[in-house]
Amino acid sequence: MRQLFLPALLAAMPLVLATLPAQAAQAKCEERTFFQPPLEYQSVEHLADGRVTFRLCAKDAKDVIVLPQEMNSVPTGMDGKPPGLPMTKDADDYWSVTTSGAVDPGVYTYVFKVDGLRIADPRGTRFAEALGGVQSIVQLPGDGKSNQFYKADVPHGVVSMVEYPSASLGILRRAHVYTPPGYEAGGKDRFPVLYLVHGYSDSDDSWTMKGNANYILDNLIAAGKVKPMIIVMPYGHTPAREGVQGMENTDFGNDLHKDLIPFIDKHFRTQAAAKTRAMVGLSMGGAHTIQFGLPRPDVFGSIGVFSIGMLSAEQTANYRKVNDANLKARAKAGGLVFYAIGKEDFVMQMAPPFRQLLSDYGIQYTYVESEGGHTWINWRAYLEQIAPLLFN
Repeated sequence: MRQLFLPALLAAMPLVLATLPAQAAQAKCEERTFFQPPLEYQSVEHLADGRVTFRLCAKDAKDVIVLPQEMNSVPTGMDGKPPGLPMTKDADDYWSVTTSGAVDPGVYTYVFKVDGLRIADPRGTRFAEALGGVQSIVQLPGDGKSNQFYKADVPHGVVSMVEYPSASLGILRRAHVYTPPGYEAGGKDRFPVLYLVHGYSDSDDSWTMKGNANYILDNLIAAGKVKPMIIVMPYGHTPAREGVQGMENTDFGNDLHKDLIPFIDKHFRTQAAAKTRAMVGLSMGGAHTIQFGLPRPDVFGSIGVFSIGMLSAEQTANYRKVNDANLKARAKAGGLVFYAIGKEDFVMQMAPPFRQLLSDYGIQYTYVESEGGHTWINWRAYLEQIAPLLFN
């Protein structure tokens, strides 16, 4: 099964915040029956000074909080203080709150917490699936020059959703696939493939809905900075198996190598060779890449690991034991190994053991240590950095 999300449709959607233009007169918040049209109001508003106002109609609620992720000036909860922004109800029964400062351009997710229940924005237009439920998305574009946002004046690829049978897991699985501009018109050209894996709290739609991977590639391809490529974004989670967790669980790797890659090579015009196949992942997806990509130079010629490393001396020793011959083969094969992490990332302590492992095996690698932490702000930037290095 393949469903296309056409760029024209995306372009027509309100990519900046407001789900509707500001209303001349906002209706009073009230309950609507099944047969009434939805209540129209602006749930997210970008103010002239850069601050952002959130608004929700929840007339009978007693306590409402908005939880935006990664917005500057919004408490995250990492310092022990309650996360998010408490909202107050006005005379028309709308709950609202405005950020204390201007919010940097970027892509942000948010949910409302209404009397303890997390919900997506009922007036939202863009959403992302997450491990903990659906999240709403708001985009705050900058000056129009960033490669991380949609640009109307460049050719655009297509993001499709594919379903495939996984013999390894005995279930139906899903992935999102980006094909470069012009691919859908057909032809004989074949393309290199990047397997791009999300983190623990996300899903296979995250790299496009939160990471803007399709826009990044569109813009870099148009600028002649990267080769046109296919990007396959797998679902990183597999059904839980009691007693088999972490690196002991090889289910994702089995599905990737035995089911997904053969499916993609069969149904898309790929260049099916290690030198034209790469694997990149963030956080949990980076762990998948360390486990199932780095030791497989016969499958992936290029490797990228974002915001993860090795957990413990015991884990590192077991990893070396299992993958010793393949890591030596990686060193001999050469090719790109790209490792990036933020200085304030809470997994920063995992970086030195991983870097030491690479050095011990003589694996040459590119190291990027950025500002910031475990955020999509960094991961979008890392993708923009690694993409031009692939398949050269």
